[in-house]
Amino acid sequence: MANKKIEKKDEVKKETKKTPRKTTGTKTTKSTTSKKSNTKTNASKKKTVKKVELEQIDNKIEEMLINETKPEQSIEEVKETKEKTKFGIFEYVLLLIIISLIFSLLGYFIGLKGNKSLDDNYVTVNKELREFIEEYNYILENYYGEVDESKLISNAIEGMLSTIDNYSGFIDNGSNNNSISLKGEYEGLGIGVLNNSDGNIVIATVYNDSPAYKVGIKVGDIVAKLNGEDLTGQDDSVLVDKIADLDNINLTIIRDGEELQFNLKKENVIIKSVTSEMLDGNIGYIQVSIFAENTDEQFQTALTNLENQNMQSLIIDLRGNGGGHLTTVKNMLSLFMNDTHVIYQTEDSDGIEKIYSTGTKDKDYKIVVLQDLGSASASEVMASALREQLNAYIVGNTSFGKGTVQTLRKVEGIGEYKVTTMKWLTSNGNWIDSNGITPDLEVSLTEDYYNNPTSENDNQLQAAINYLKEEN
Repeated sequence: MANKKIEKKDEVKKETKKTPRKTTGTKTTKSTTSKKSNTKTNASKKKTVKKVELEQIDNKIEEMLINETKPEQSIEEVKETKEKTKFGIFEYVLLLIIISLIFSLLGYFIGLKGNKSLDDNYVTVNKELREFIEEYNYILENYYGEVDESKLISNAIEGMLSTIDNYSGFIDNGSNNNSISLKGEYEGLGIGVLNNSDGNIVIATVYNDSPAYKVGIKVGDIVAKLNGEDLTGQDDSVLVDKIADLDNINLTIIRDGEELQFNLKKENVIIKSVTSEMLDGNIGYIQVSIFAENTDEQFQTALTNLENQNMQSLIIDLRGNGGGHLTTVKNMLSLFMNDTHVIYQTEDSDGIEKIYSTGTKDKDYKIVVLQDLGSASASEVMASALREQLNAYIVGNTSFGKGTVQTLRKVEGIGEYKVTTMKWLTSNGNWIDSNGITPDLEVSLTEDYYNNPTSENDNQLQAAINYLKEEN
């Protein structure tokens, strides 16, 4: 139940399908005298191949807008002009991205600025598109060295997103620990690692029922070798990278000065995001660390087990839970209330939509929610819905205050990014962004807890228990 977390790099972080790393090899210095004429000739050829014929792109976009062609059809038409325009693969990817943005912007202008004509919208967007492509071509044609076009495009997307808000941004698939955590499972050994003060790689986490757990690897073990290769003094990311490319793995572990050998094979590892127990006074306790894809199933199992033990009241601990999938929290809340209850609302350019519970009955026992500054997004959805719909009591600190929703987009061959597409409101229509949810009982953890993080020293938990005992 301790809420204090160890900051570490997890094996989960990189044991995914990796996108190719960029090549950053050393460049050979070229003579500026003997090869000057050849450089000009090559540059001229490069311009012929890379130059984007802007007038053709303008005509294609204008045709799409006037004929109201669907985006998917327009993209196929643009692909057929490859030989005419001399596009490379990355120019095509860039064009697909820009066309998507054009239609998004067009919908915005038509919906919110109806007084502007279609022609006005076209001219505005097309001018910006022309400027972007001109600069893109200039960089490709005039940069003195080789250009990684994939990185150029991904950085362009990242640059656009960086001007929007703090939650929109490009995601590096090679180190996307958060995405794996939200999925709730991954292919690996089931370990988390970090570097200790001596610079050695140390096992910081071992997931239950994982390959590492089954063979007896323990927290605190030092990873000395991987398949015979010495890892002494190496960064923990080296181990993570190498494991991602292997099937059969031998780890040489140092434990209490003794060298041990462990042979492992990667398996599907389920990340446990829910823990539970029955406290004195028939008070159920469920801690939720993240709202992953499989958290609702784990939560339902834990809740059912507690109710079968004659649970009289419930504490839901959302401290340090930064959020996750809205579908997951909707399923969890539907366990507590019938379908007449609004769970939360969303608002975008099309208006406000109310999201209802899919449950069949209301729970009649008392509920306390524990939260702190680290409770955000989906955690705030759950806390606010339980309070506004079932009079749940909130103990702890004011929550983070994240009232927006992000959508994940994938760009073939480059990666994926997330962009804020709407804001969410509480079931009563309140927007808590930047303000957070104020608890009914403000309680901060004491120094005793940080020095010795036990249930007895957890004064927030004890305050919740005392409240329920008084109410019962």
